[in-house]
Amino acid sequence: MKIQISYILLFCCFSLQVIAQPPAPDFTVTDSQGQQHQLYADYLNQGKTVVIKLFFTYCPPCNAIAPLMEPLYQMWGGGAGAVEFISLSIKNDDTSADVATYKTNYGHTFPGVGADGGSLAASLPYRNGTYGLFLGTPTFVVIAPDGTVTFDPRGAGQAATIDAVDAAIAATGAVRPLVNFTAIGNIYTPQGDPINGVTVGISELPGITGASNAQGQYSVNAQLATDQSYTLQAIKTGGDRNGVSTHDLLLISRHILGVALFDNPLPIIASDANRDRKVTTLDLIYLRRLILGIDTELNGQESWIFINPTYQFQNPGNPFAEVYSGDAGKLFFSPLDNTPLNWTGLKVGDVNDSADGGQ
Repeated sequence: MKIQISYILLFCCFSLQVIAQPPAPDFTVTDSQGQQHQLYADYLNQGKTVVIKLFFTYCPPCNAIAPLMEPLYQMWGGGAGAVEFISLSIKNDDTSADVATYKTNYGHTFPGVGADGGSLAASLPYRNGTYGLFLGTPTFVVIAPDGTVTFDPRGAGQAATIDAVDAAIAATGAVRPLVNFTAIGNIYTPQGDPINGVTVGISELPGITGASNAQGQYSVNAQLATDQSYTLQAIKTGGDRNGVSTHDLLLISRHILGVALFDNPLPIIASDANRDRKVTTLDLIYLRRLILGIDTELNGQESWIFINPTYQFQNPGNPFAEVYSGDAGKLFFSPLDNTPLNWTGLKVGDVNDSADGGQ
């Protein structure tokens, strides 16, 4: 009974300590680039949230989580928005030069402070139990503009810890800024010829589009949220007769008869002239009418179909569901990723890749 009472008293004392936490103490530090930072004057009083990372340069767990830091920093505006990150070393043998090297190694663009820049004194309140038990490095501290401290948001692993820090930042009222992003890429036929005049748009932002040029290059510029994934889609209309010949009819006929089946999904997709998700003699009829000039456009089908060239078809022999209602015809991207977003364009009815992408 006495032991239980002791635990209850200990818990109550700890709870009161947490409730009575003081606001974050001010500090002035000089980072590894020689720039001075004052917690309140430079950040909190300006309405910014500050994320402090307690670390040291030769700390294995700190090194393990380091690659995840810069993407989170950029997600919150890279210092230009409502949030700033500052790393404070807790070791007296970590110099500004050591911290500068550490930043370079991990691509960190946020301020880092060594012992000679005042990191020990600035980090002491978060290591001496004032805000909770210090469990070692890395430890994160999130400080709201009013000085309120969220001490040691932590998850079960590195990614979970980053998520916990992210949530703690959001809880301060900070809002992720929109960033100016330009999606770029190339649009080619399966033979590598550029396709001109393709309209590329962001599905989530109707009206924001770009168009490919004679070299097949396109760009789409927009203001995007860093915490959201977006989808690109491509379309090109007109020129339905382009590239469609009797040779294509012969190849499609041989596929239908099983004499010479197409060995990849792209010509199968291009054979569907009426968008009924199969290749039949009806497709041959529609294409023949196009060749003879009876029809000037395809029946219910787009002139071009655009495919993500890195997409792996789950059912290459029957790819239509993946194209028309799946992800084969979409490119997913994040504003934090600058990877080129390329397309492969299929001219419907043209299974021997003779279409002119410039038309």
